[in-house]
Amino acid sequence: MKKFQQALMTGVSYMLPLIVFSGMTIALTGMISQSVSSDIEFVSLLNGFAWTMMNIIPAIFAAYMAYAIGDKAAIIPGFIGGYIAAHPLVENTSASGFLGAILAGFLAGYIVLGMRKVPMPEFLRSIHKTLFIPVLTGWLLYFVMAYPVAIFVGALNDFIIDNLILLSQEPQYAFLLGAILSAMCAFDMGGPLNKIAITFVFAVWNNPSGIGFVVNAAVFPGIMVPALSVGIAALLAKDKYTEDEIKMAPASILSGLVGITEATLPYAFRDPIRVIGSNILGAAVGGALMMGFGISTSGVSGVFGLPMASNILLFVIFILVGTAISVGVQIVWKKPAAETLFTESDELEFDITM
Repeated sequence: MKKFQQALMTGVSYMLPLIVFSGMTIALTGMISQSVSSDIEFVSLLNGFAWTMMNIIPAIFAAYMAYAIGDKAAIIPGFIGGYIAAHPLVENTSASGFLGAILAGFLAGYIVLGMRKVPMPEFLRSIHKTLFIPVLTGWLLYFVMAYPVAIFVGALNDFIIDNLILLSQEPQYAFLLGAILSAMCAFDMGGPLNKIAITFVFAVWNNPSGIGFVVNAAVFPGIMVPALSVGIAALLAKDKYTEDEIKMAPASILSGLVGITEATLPYAFRDPIRVIGSNILGAAVGGALMMGFGISTSGVSGVFGLPMASNILLFVIFILVGTAISVGVQIVWKKPAAETLFTESDELEFDITM
């Protein structure tokens, strides 16, 4: 289990720079395009390139998750599996999204580990790792991801997204949908549920009704509240956080402002129930308010969504309300640092594989 957690963290850490680049570029080019009356070619090209990079994020995640398990030979098979998870190749199959990417990284890594144990003649050992393992594993990942995973996990991914779209079409469920989407983002802080919610946002992004920009605004509390709340709570209630958590607080707050939810992970690993539970509650309230009041934005990533919000004041207020709820619940609910689930001596150990 610890190895799997390490692999997930490595995949997240390596995909983060691409998420930041893509999100910031899309937001900036979108702002420029909306502020001028005519299209600027290089801005449009840059925006399109950023969306292309956004589409390979699952492949990068799966590649480096596989790398953390099976080392360099697993990178390309993981990339192949992650790419197919986002881009189904066979007719009548569906994208399996980040659920599929996690499975691809896991399979690629452990298949490579298994193949290393296969006895090989002496004269083939020199090319075993560089030729046989990545090629054979890549072929295997292709067939597994293109057929059974695309069929079954893809169907599950579609089921979740289709039901979210159904909710979005019913105005009486606006508060509920906003709460669900935002809570999904806050629950696993950049994990598969987070990515399903974001995938749903992109799935309805160009809907003529404008619902895409409304659900986009609804996930902002789920993206911003977790990192903001743990940082603020750590500074306000220092007896309930470790010295390392207090030192990380300013960086966590800054990460929350720019929409990097993963900064919450070190806090959640130490005290998962209280931290994640508090964040879900605050994010759900913020998301419900955001969608219930019909706030929309075409911006991406944290404060960069502000300039394009339909009501900047309410947008900020709802983020602050969600953050305040999460901070308050954490301060009341959390125990002193010495009594938390993991202490300095038995703290979960995970390293980002380099």
